[in-house]
Formats: sequence, C-alpha cells, structure tokens
Amino acid sequence: MVRVQSPGQGLLRLLQFSGHLASENKPRLQLSYWENLVKEYFTSKAVMKLTLWKDNQRNEAKPFDIGVPILPRFFLITSQSGVKSMTLSLDGASERHLGQGHTVVECVGAVWTYKYNNGYTVTLRGPLTAHVFVVPRTPTPQNAGMPLQQQQPFTLKFDGIQFDANLHEKSLMLDSISGQRLQDPQTPRQRHPATPNMTGTPKEDDRKEESRIYFERGASIPTEPVNAFGIPQATMRCLEVRR
Repeated sequence: MVRVQSPGQGLLRLLQFSGHLASENKPRLQLSYWENLVKEYFTSKAVMKLTLWKDNQRNEAKPFDIGVPILPRFFLITSQSGVKSMTLSLDGASERHLGQGHTVVECVGAVWTYKYNNGYTVTLRGPLTAHVFVVPRTPTPQNAGMPLQQQQPFTLKFDGIQFDANLHEKSLMLDSISGQRLQDPQTPRQRHPATPNMTGTPKEDDRKEESRIYFERGASIPTEPVNAFGIPQATMRCLEVRR
C-alpha cells in the first residue's frame, strides 16, 4: 500500500511526473498521450494554477486556473509549438503532512524548463506548491494480469498545483546561430601565454576579459518561440479561450 506519510513520497511523485514531461518522444504530439498522463497523475477535480508576468515586471500578470479537461490540451499545444521537453527542478523543496493521505510539497525556487526544437531554452522561475493525495488505483489492462501481492491498490495523485512564474529567462544554443564568425576587424588576434584567447579581442588585461565573438552581416538566430509572458503564443490563446 502506498503511504503518502512516508517521507519524500509526494516529492518523488512530482519528480516522476517531471520525468514524463522531459521525455522526448513522438507520442507527445498526440492528445491521447497527454490525456493518459493527466489521468495517471491528477485527480478528476484537480486544478493547476499558473501565474505569468509580462516582461518580468510586476505591472501586468495573467493568472490561469487549468482544470483537468484543459490540461491535456495545454501540454499538447505547448508541445506542438516546438517544445521537445519540459523539466521541473525542485531544489530545496520541503514536504508537509496535512492529514491522513494528504501531503503538500513546497518549493520557493522551483524552475520549470522548456527546451525548444529551434535551440532555445526558456526557464520559468518561482514558488511552486503541490497537494498530493492517496487515492484508490483504477484497474488497468497493464496490471490486470499481475499477482495480487504485486498490485498496488492505491496511488498518489495531484489535487492541485500552483506555480507563480515571477521570472522567465531565455538562452540559445550556439549551434543555432548561423553566419560566419570572425575576429574584431580592428584588432589582430593575440594570445596570452597563461590564458589563451582564441576568439576574443584582447584588452588591457587579457587574463581578466571574457572572450567575445563578433558576427558579420548576414548572421541570424531563430525567432524567439515565446511571448512577453514566457510561453508560446498558441499556448496563451488556448488558456485564454478556455478560461
């Protein structure tokens, strides 16, 4: 029997869910994949509350309450918008028991990372809270043939997740930049005997200056895949229409 009172069970369940989000596979572009995943990890009345801030400023926010009927489409449309994987990082998370079969996982500095096919990585940062409950397991064809002693009659599911993304950051893989890389045309390349500077422009103290790469005309980078709130515009439209 699964006992949510066991230390770390709620956090472990959240990390298991993150592992599914991180999986880079073709079924993630099918609605049935996300419907099955939501059914496995969320109660029928669960709600994921997501708050996004425009341009990382405290001037305009968009709060969303995403219920179970919408959650699969939220993940599907996000994946169809070029997201190949998502990951939850929960460094410093804590777990509290609120009653029989009910625990809450809290992380002040949670990080939700989105990796895009075009080379961008977008990270949403903020506090995360997840309520985890022990619920009876619904029989499935996968475990129907298992011996009774191996079947778990209970499982852990999320009844509510709240994530306040008060900061989002973007980075781009170097390989995603096209164009010829060249030295600063005004300064010949030099090397310091202790700290070689293979591609940068030397300054007064080459050992303390970071190497720089300059690009000639014609260089290009992919278009940013997210809007001012840090998520794909198609995902935003999905959430706004289904409020």
